[in-house]
Amino acid sequence: MTLEQLYISSLNLPAAQVKISSSGNIIQFKTGKILTHKYLQLLKHVSHHDGFTIFRHTQTLYTFCFIKDHIAYLIGPEIVNDLPHQHQFDATYQIVYLAKRLNTTVMGKDQCYKQVLFFSQLLGMPVTTAQTDAAFAHAIPSDQLNDLITTVNFKEKGVHISYVYEKALKSAVLAGDTAVIHTAFTGLVESGRIGILSDKSKIRGLKNWGIICVSVTIRAAINAGLDYDQAYSLNDQYVRTIEQLASFTEIMQTIEEILVDMANRVNHLRNVHLSTNVRAIYQAIMDSPETTTTITQFGNQLGRSPRYLSQQFRQEIGVSIPKFKRLAKVNQAIQLINATNFSMARIAEILNFSDQAHFTRDFKALVGVDPSTVRKNPHTAEKWNLYDYTKINVGGR
Repeated sequence: MTLEQLYISSLNLPAAQVKISSSGNIIQFKTGKILTHKYLQLLKHVSHHDGFTIFRHTQTLYTFCFIKDHIAYLIGPEIVNDLPHQHQFDATYQIVYLAKRLNTTVMGKDQCYKQVLFFSQLLGMPVTTAQTDAAFAHAIPSDQLNDLITTVNFKEKGVHISYVYEKALKSAVLAGDTAVIHTAFTGLVESGRIGILSDKSKIRGLKNWGIICVSVTIRAAINAGLDYDQAYSLNDQYVRTIEQLASFTEIMQTIEEILVDMANRVNHLRNVHLSTNVRAIYQAIMDSPETTTTITQFGNQLGRSPRYLSQQFRQEIGVSIPKFKRLAKVNQAIQLINATNFSMARIAEILNFSDQAHFTRDFKALVGVDPSTVRKNPHTAEKWNLYDYTKINVGGR
């Protein structure tokens, strides 16, 4: 490895070294999960002469491009907070989060500027603070990473919590479904339905929103049987954790982690009184409602006869395995209807219904209205609860 490559590797973030030639650009070195063609596309927007350029993906996400002797070094994307222009908060402000998806890093202005200065000196082309200021001021907008990032979209007239996503999050916690939490949470933060809850600062507003989100959702955990005292003690703990954070990314990651923690606690409550065999089948269906695993296949996996498992499952859960599969699929369908813009045909396909007509029949038989009605008016499925059909204990039932 060259000295430049060793330094880039030490940063533990996405980067690429590209040899520029008239016959075509060639990747010589790469780290991270960003696809090669993304970096090559970025290079189409800059002069190939020696110099320093910054690409802006959102108000806080940047890629840094150094070109020296026909070699381009693209470092990033990186999340950079506390830049001067970021204080110009307006109704279209976007904050990127979930940096773990990009395996990138979060830094403040001072650390960023030091990184730029050090690497530029390593290349023998020092970039001054004034030049870095100018590069940020004239950063080239880029949409190359739009399919990889998640942003929080603030709207001046937004609401505290979108009803549709609140319902999806509460349903996911009630069902102990961590996968749906991610889908609903990501949909919420990208929806533009987060209101500005503080005039003091963006960080304060985001914390206020997170505290409301957690407090609203913890009620679902209480309804699922979580002890009241434990729930409110957890709520205090969650709030203290949010209050201690200092960056947008940390706050958003922590809010989602809190929601997942709630769902895991509910999931444990639901499982604790089930026998080993029934717990395994129950969890397999809840984790993957679209599963096509038959009773015979469950029997082979667990070393029990299908008849024995069927009887044991009905005795502990209150319904047959096929009926519970239908309930789980409809439960998942309601959450997908509320939290995504997938078509009904697509939802039917995801959940392994034979066709959309089959999906509609099963859905209406259990919910009382067809899926399209729920999409238009989420209130029509508000009272539907998978556990109303089972013996599994749920608080408040």
